Amino acid sequence: MRVLVAPNAFRGGPGARWVGEALTSGLMRSGVVGSVVTTPLSDGGDGALDVAAELLGGTRVRTMAEDPLGAPVAAEYLLADDGTAFVETAQASGLRLVAARPRQPLVANTRGTGQLIAHAVRRGATRVVVTAGGTASVDVGAGALAAMGVRFHDASGRLLTPAPRDLVHVRRVDTGPALDLLRDVRVEVLSDVSTPLRHNIERFGAQKGITPSDAAVLRRGLDAVLAAFGRAGETLGAKPFFGAGGGLAAGLHAVFDAPVNHGGEYFASLAGLAGQIERADLVLTAEGRFDRGSWEGKIPGLVATMAMARGKRVVIIAGELAVPPGDLPEGVHCVELGLEPPTPANAETAERWHAFERAAQSALDCGVMPHAR
Repeated sequence: MRVLVAPNAFRGGPGARWVGEALTSGLMRSGVVGSVVTTPLSDGGDGALDVAAELLGGTRVRTMAEDPLGAPVAAEYLLADDGTAFVETAQASGLRLVAARPRQPLVANTRGTGQLIAHAVRRGATRVVVTAGGTASVDVGAGALAAMGVRFHDASGRLLTPAPRDLVHVRRVDTGPALDLLRDVRVEVLSDVSTPLRHNIERFGAQKGITPSDAAVLRRGLDAVLAAFGRAGETLGAKPFFGAGGGLAAGLHAVFDAPVNHGGEYFASLAGLAGQIERADLVLTAEGRFDRGSWEGKIPGLVATMAMARGKRVVIIAGELAVPPGDLPEGVHCVELGLEPPTPANAETAERWHAFERAAQSALDCGVMPHAR
């Protein structure tokens, strides 16, 4: 039996490579699996940098940036030999960076991501690919844009901070300095969700600590910034994938005309996933939480859809299953790890490794491969 293991990273937990190797270990211990191909993937959220480095090579550049609440954080980006820089938004602007602190959605912003982009450009990058998922903020990318030179002004011309609470006062945007900085640089965005910007708060607000009163302020801020962008902002609220990163995708598109694409499809193509699925008898994928949103741009939904289209059986390994098993498509099964969600301190422990091994073995016993035992 040939098995393909194609996992995503777990937010705040183990990376995709570690998850893949743990699942592979469990499969090989079963005694009924002949070969396993392990292909770590990313949808453009947490862990994207590791996957890009594995698939493309290049140099990891480490520098200091600001986290979502303005504290210093050491972050990395990837600089490839062809001048392409891969910037993972979660490195400096990720929700995991503020997990141990009170949520401050009216303060949290993406300034650190813009600092990484500017650093890469000054290091000679001529193309910047930004993976937009996993942010702690809903700021339309204002923080990142400000770090690259964009200036936000109120009706009197006063310069505003990019904090979401101040965006409600934006009436004019000066993009000149940022366009000068990135004059000869192509910016591209990889989104981890297909959610439009206008649905971002209702879809992801709870995990970012957004209260109903916060949501009202944030929506007014989004509207003000999009209006200030003029024609560039007129249709951004409704476009699929433009809500990724709390609207970072929309902001980068408005200022730099950055194309916004599906991160999962990008990495799947880079890894040759379609051909690997064709050669497999069984496909395993994984993520930290599997819910209905997992079908909207996340890796398990993408892998499962590709596998089903090719008549392959697929099992999703989830840290937490938030979908009734009866709601899964025919031919798709899910195995829950049965552990508390990981933290950075216990992300890659022996206990979690053994849980993945057991989950892989359960995948062979859950009715997908009834002849495996």
